[in-house]
Amino acid sequence: MNGDRIWTAAELEVLSPNERDAIVRAGFVTDPDRVSSELLERARRKADERIAATESTQANG
Repeated sequence: MNGDRIWTAAELEVLSPNERDAIVRAGFVTDPDRVSSELLERARRKADERIAATESTQANG
């Protein structure tokens, strides 16, 4: 199934759960080379912030 297609709720509702699952999975990007550098940088920044906050909480707890 094409991961680039935009599906309406009505279209998805008539599909089986397995078909809907296949559509969702087709939209996943697993190759970092296919993701924009801006998105990767934002994800890294958020992860770093979360790690820092967690480490700070553990150090104070």
